[in-house]
Amino acid sequence: MASNSERRSESISNRMMSIGVVDEHSFTRECITRSLKGLYDTLDVVSFRSCDDCLTGGRDLDVILYYAHQSAARGPSDRQELAPLKNLLEIAPVIILSAVDSSKSVIEALENGARGYIPTASTSLELAIEIIRLVRVGGTFVPPNSLWPRRINEEVVTSGMTQNGQFTPRQMAVLNQLKLGKANKTIAYELAMSESTVKVHIRNIMKKMKATNRTEIACRALAVFVEDVTGTESRALHYE
Repeated sequence: MASNSERRSESISNRMMSIGVVDEHSFTRECITRSLKGLYDTLDVVSFRSCDDCLTGGRDLDVILYYAHQSAARGPSDRQELAPLKNLLEIAPVIILSAVDSSKSVIEALENGARGYIPTASTSLELAIEIIRLVRVGGTFVPPNSLWPRRINEEVVTSGMTQNGQFTPRQMAVLNQLKLGKANKTIAYELAMSESTVKVHIRNIMKKMKATNRTEIACRALAVFVEDVTGTESRALHYE
């Protein structure tokens, strides 16, 4: 017999979901729209050529997929194309689609308000649907490959953050899960602790990082790592 959580999960999966696809390129816009429509009959997918079209479309959307083509062409340091996200966020949570799979591009997307980042080169259609569902219910998705492009630097950053007393090993374990956009229940299961303990760790992490929500935690933790990887001057890791 299915548990209450399993039944709730199944109910969410079977519920109709309205998805807006914003893509200035006709070919990829049509491919994405048709692929999503053909995968599940519970997906109501509508496409838009531009952010303005989406804003004036008058549709009630659960999630918006925004294909950032120019970010791939110019590099993740160009913020110009992501500026319209702030307007789209008034309609629904936004997930970025991009060929760029780097920590810098992920940080930039999150700092502009995105609730998810899907690298098109390494994400299957089925996984993309699960990411959309996660964001729809309030989660945040960060691609793990872009978080830790070099394992040695992950170890250096993690070691530094724990050895100088900013975070305990358990807090660091929770922080690493938060950077992947995982829910409290999942974190509790994977780290073999109660949900209430996870919440306590998150509150302590937020206090140390002067963050007000989970997205800010992910952004700031990612920013520390990117500075270490790129060799630029690192910010202090103290959050008193």
